[in-house]
Amino acid sequence: MKAQANSVSGAVLPILAYCACSMSMIYTNKLVLSVYDFHYAACLLIFQSVVAVLCLWGLSAMKYIDLEPFSMETAKKWSPVTIFFGLMLYTGSKTITLLSIPVLTVFKNMTNLVIAFGDWYFFGQTVTPGIIGSFVMMTVGSVLVSLYDLEFNLAGYVWMSFNCLSQAAYVLYMRRAKQTTKLSEWGMSFYNNLLCAGLMVLSAVGSGEIFEAVNYPSLSDTGFLSAMIFSGVIGTGLSLSVFWCVNATSPTTYSMVGALNKIPITFISIVFFNTEMDSKLAFSVCVGLLAGLVYTYAKLQLRKSPQPVNEKSAENERLPPFKAGR
Repeated sequence: MKAQANSVSGAVLPILAYCACSMSMIYTNKLVLSVYDFHYAACLLIFQSVVAVLCLWGLSAMKYIDLEPFSMETAKKWSPVTIFFGLMLYTGSKTITLLSIPVLTVFKNMTNLVIAFGDWYFFGQTVTPGIIGSFVMMTVGSVLVSLYDLEFNLAGYVWMSFNCLSQAAYVLYMRRAKQTTKLSEWGMSFYNNLLCAGLMVLSAVGSGEIFEAVNYPSLSDTGFLSAMIFSGVIGTGLSLSVFWCVNATSPTTYSMVGALNKIPITFISIVFFNTEMDSKLAFSVCVGLLAGLVYTYAKLQLRKSPQPVNEKSAENERLPPFKAGR
C-alpha cells in the first residue's frame, strides 16, 4: 500500500505542473497572437525555443541543473521526436483552417484512443476496459455535442488524420527516445527546443514568414517583447512538464490529462473571456468530468490489483529499436 501511495503521489506533481504550464501557454499565446495581432506562428515558436535553450543553458552554467553535454549522436536519436512535433504543428495549422472547432475536438479525443493503443502495443502498458471506456465516453460526448456542426471536408479530414497520427507518434516516440538516449528531463527539453528552433527556421524561411515578421510594427514595443519573453519562459516549463509527466506516468495518462485540461480552460474562458455556457458546452464539460472520474477509478483499481511481469515491457527496456512486440 505504501508503494502504491508513493506511486500516486509521485504522479500528482508532474500532472499538476503540466496542467498549469499548458493553461498558461494557451493564454500567453492568445495574448501574443491575438491581442498583439502577431500572426507568425513559426517565428513565435523559434523565439520560444531559443528562450528555452538559453534558460536551460544558463541554469546549467550556474550549476543549478545538470545538463548533459551536447552530442550529435544524441541529437540524431532525438530528431524523430522533433520531426513528429513539427509535423503535429504543421498539420494542426492546416486543419484549423479547414474544419470547425467541434470537429477538431472529436478528432483530438480519438487521438487519445490511438495513443492508448500504441502504449499497449509498443510498451506493453496495461489498458483496462475502464480506461478504454473513459476515452470512448469523451469521444462519444464530443460527437454528440458536435452532431449539428459536423461537415464533410475531405481535405480537412485528411490533414486531421495526419495530425492525429503525428501527435500520437510524437507522444509515443518520446518515451522510446527517453530509453535510447538516457536523457534527463532537462536534457530532453534542451534537445527538443534546440532542434525545434532549427526546424522552425527552415519552415519560416521556406514560407517567407520570417521576412514579413522582421517588419512587424510592434517589435520595439515593451509590452509585446515582455509577452514574448514570458511565453518563452512558460514554453520552457511546458516542455519540461510534458517530459516529466510522460516519464512519471505513461503516454496514455498524459493524453487523458491533456483532454481533461480543457475543462478548467473552459471555466476560465467563461469567467475571464465572457465565453457563453450553452447546453452543448455544459454537456461536454459534464461528460469530460465523468470520463475523468471513470479513468481515475480504473487506474486506482489497476494499481490495487497484482501486476504480472510484463515480458514485452521488459524486452522494450532492453532493446533500443522502436519495435512492436505483437
